[in-house]
Amino acid sequence: MSSSVDTLAEHYRQVYEKRWRGLPLVNPELEVEAVGMRKLAEHEFGVLITPWFMNLVLLPGSDRWDERAQGSMCLVELPGGKVEFTVGHDDTVGTTLTAPLFSSVADFPDQALARDVAAEALRLLFSSPPDEPAGDGSRMSRRDLFRRLGAGGSDGS
Repeated sequence: MSSSVDTLAEHYRQVYEKRWRGLPLVNPELEVEAVGMRKLAEHEFGVLITPWFMNLVLLPGSDRWDERAQGSMCLVELPGGKVEFTVGHDDTVGTTLTAPLFSSVADFPDQALARDVAAEALRLLFSSPPDEPAGDGSRMSRRDLFRRLGAGGSDGS
């Protein structure tokens, strides 16, 4: 892992220890881990698992998003479609772009399953949708991603 990925993971470990450990919405079976980090142009992209959420994360390799407002949204094109990310600025980790996969990870029984789900989400994001040609510019919603993961809701979605 790069130093920026190590910094991100260590930052969230500290946040967990100082603010989140022991809170009811924390899953004590999970730990902070950056999964599947890979280069995406000059950036680093992957999934951040924590005991309280699982997010896609993009660590800019340039100052491209530094001037964007905290909380603003931007679309990033991936082979599986465009994904909407939220811009965040932090004194420790700098500018990051995040997109939630799971805002709660309470139902994950262990780190291994969380890691497997993160890896499968990345695999899907870096492959073309089955019935669409690559590069068609379509936007992949969380619902589309979950449908491709086989995790549609009970309403058939």
